[in-house]
Amino acid sequence: MRHLVLAQVRAHRGRYVASAVAVLVAVAFVVTTLVLGDTINSSITKSTAAQYEGVSAVVTAGDSGLDADALTAAVSATPGMTDVALDTTGAVRVTGTDGPPAYGTATSIATDGALRWQRLSQGRMPAAVGEVAVGSSSSHVVGDVLTLSGADDAATPVTVTVVGVVDLTGSPDALDSGLLFGEVDQVRRWIGGDGDWQLRVLGSDAVDAVAAAVPGVDVVSGPDRATAVADAHIGDVALLRNILLCFAAIAVVVAGLVIANTFAVLLAARTRELALMRCVGVSARQVRRSVGSEALVVGFVSALLGVVAGVALAAAVVAAARAAAVPLPLTSIAVTPATVIAGLMLGTAVTVCAAGGPARAATRVPALAALHPLETQPEPVAGSWLRRIAAAVTIGGGVVLLGVGVATADVLVACPGGLLVFVGVVLASRRLVPAAVGALGAAVARFGGPVASLAAGNARRNPRRTASTATALFIGVTLTSTIVVGIGTLKAGAPAVIDENFPVDVAVTSSSGEITSSAVGRFAEVDGVSAATAVATADIAIGETEFSVRGVDPASAEATVRDEVLFPGPGTIVVEPELAETLGVSDGERVTVDGGAGSMASTVRVSERGVDMLDIADLRGIAGAVRSDTVWLRLADGLSDAELVAVTDELSRVAADTVPGADVVGAVAMRQMLGKVLDTMLLIVGGLLSVAVLIALIGVGNTMALSVLERRRETGVLRAVGLSRAGVRNLLIGEAVIIAGVASALGVLLGLVLGAAGTASVVGASHVGLGAVPWLQLVAIVLAGGAAGVIASVLPARRASRIPPVAALAALT
Repeated sequence: MRHLVLAQVRAHRGRYVASAVAVLVAVAFVVTTLVLGDTINSSITKSTAAQYEGVSAVVTAGDSGLDADALTAAVSATPGMTDVALDTTGAVRVTGTDGPPAYGTATSIATDGALRWQRLSQGRMPAAVGEVAVGSSSSHVVGDVLTLSGADDAATPVTVTVVGVVDLTGSPDALDSGLLFGEVDQVRRWIGGDGDWQLRVLGSDAVDAVAAAVPGVDVVSGPDRATAVADAHIGDVALLRNILLCFAAIAVVVAGLVIANTFAVLLAARTRELALMRCVGVSARQVRRSVGSEALVVGFVSALLGVVAGVALAAAVVAAARAAAVPLPLTSIAVTPATVIAGLMLGTAVTVCAAGGPARAATRVPALAALHPLETQPEPVAGSWLRRIAAAVTIGGGVVLLGVGVATADVLVACPGGLLVFVGVVLASRRLVPAAVGALGAAVARFGGPVASLAAGNARRNPRRTASTATALFIGVTLTSTIVVGIGTLKAGAPAVIDENFPVDVAVTSSSGEITSSAVGRFAEVDGVSAATAVATADIAIGETEFSVRGVDPASAEATVRDEVLFPGPGTIVVEPELAETLGVSDGERVTVDGGAGSMASTVRVSERGVDMLDIADLRGIAGAVRSDTVWLRLADGLSDAELVAVTDELSRVAADTVPGADVVGAVAMRQMLGKVLDTMLLIVGGLLSVAVLIALIGVGNTMALSVLERRRETGVLRAVGLSRAGVRNLLIGEAVIIAGVASALGVLLGLVLGAAGTASVVGASHVGLGAVPWLQLVAIVLAGGAAGVIASVLPARRASRIPPVAALAALT
């Protein structure tokens, strides 16, 4: 049998080209998806958490009671630790020679080694007293002289010279123009203490070793800490990988269907050969084993080539993204052993499984019957009912999962649901596609003449063949439409999610003094700030429960925040649901609010969007002369990264001048980073979609080739009664136009549903609108899908038109 298999592979190597190409492209698609998923994840993590790259463990004091120096000494003495770096960060006031003071953040650098994550774009790293490096967004350059002091004047002012510029390209820190870097002892002097600190450690089994050697400390692995930091900037990083893995799962389904169609074509062309083998004593089981072994050889070799092609394609996409100045810098491609093994196993296993169905179908035909001309066989009634039931169950289960995922905003539930709906529709395509083709074919036949009538009739007459031809293109178009709609609606809906969770662009908060009305006016006058409002904080009580509440001016606050927050009016108090439950009050209930200077009757309004708030006039009436301690700021829309840096830099200067010791924080960096990630993913998906189109073309070409084989006698009859070669070509191309048009339209419709549902499962259904759907791109996809189907049908149509009528009637091979 082994010799027979190898002989068959050598004898039919030309016919195996189509099979090998289908497997190669499908495996390359999966491998490219996995490699790009790993690359995007590593790039995001490196951009947002570069300091934890390669770190074994991150250690903080926890309940140990140790200070920074004592913990550093204890960890350094732990067996197996090769390097320990103390990271300390704190706020400083920066005074240059070119303007008023501003607030900045000083961060220590590790000694020269693996734990020094900063990379220079200019100059050198600080190495002595009085030297500092600045971030690449800073207005200061090498050679500038700065005066640094603690933000709360706790540290003695020192004079430093800028000796280097740290490259922060792609990092959220790039929006912070006040970053400073220096040796750890210098930073501690600048900030007047240890500030916020942690240890980064290199060593074998560092987490377990440090936890055992130094009781009470908090210790996590470097990768876990990096993921947590990345999640804090852009949400769940693993979620992006899971979405791409769902994309890869769809690619596996695509691969299986295309490979099955390819082997169906191959075995249909070898029907007589297999029948002769049966006649000379080869059993049906041996034929199936022979075909399975051939599929194993073809699958493994093609999968190996597919892995290589997938890695090369991923590298090409990354290179193209870099050349196109992609918003998120991509690191070198990440190829893991798991990806290589998955590609080889998937390609081989899917090929063998996909070849099993056609092999069984080929051996079910009696040997003598197989020697007669090949005719189209109707689908068994039992198989048809089984397919209908499976389609109904799969679609029903998928709709339920998809609905639950959308309702709960859980993409990990919605993705399997979308995949089930997709597979169910493919199973039902044998009923759906012919019905739609029949409707379109009737309209075409009315205006297209006799050849068009024949084409429409052929498309309707054989549902199995029509569905098989349409399925490959339907899959590619659905995949393309799903991603295009998903990315488009996600880009439109994601900012609203950020606005909902972070309604204030920038907040300036003072812990030590009042923010005066003149200071608020200074902030509002900064170029790029569109609105500002002062916020006061005071303690009040309802019944026996004391809590803090914020006092706001409803009119100016509403103009400042980005989300539809419920603000209090006179005589009204807004509380969050958790506080309402603690107080035992409900929406609309009247309560008495007590403050340090009096009390008042107020109506409770319970709102999930907002914080515990009172009208500022009411708060002052019951709590006395409360001071404003926070300013909420709204920035102008459409600011570039450089403009945002300039605005935040100026806000920091105003804060340092008017509100000493204030903190300037905001969600601007998160909003910009998320936009960069989505733009990067859109470019990456563009590369993947080009592969999907190639798979669709191969699938349509294969099924059209099978259609030609099945209809050799029919073609011969048409030629014998006078239809020209051009007529045969036009007949098959016209049939492909009808089928491709229907497949493209149905694919776009399903892709629209799946893409919108996918976005709703990520950001919530309320943030998905019809206006965000890229309608023009969907129309272009329908037209491109139809054109792709026609292109794929040209070669089989030409081959059919060249068959002599006598040879076709005799069904010669």
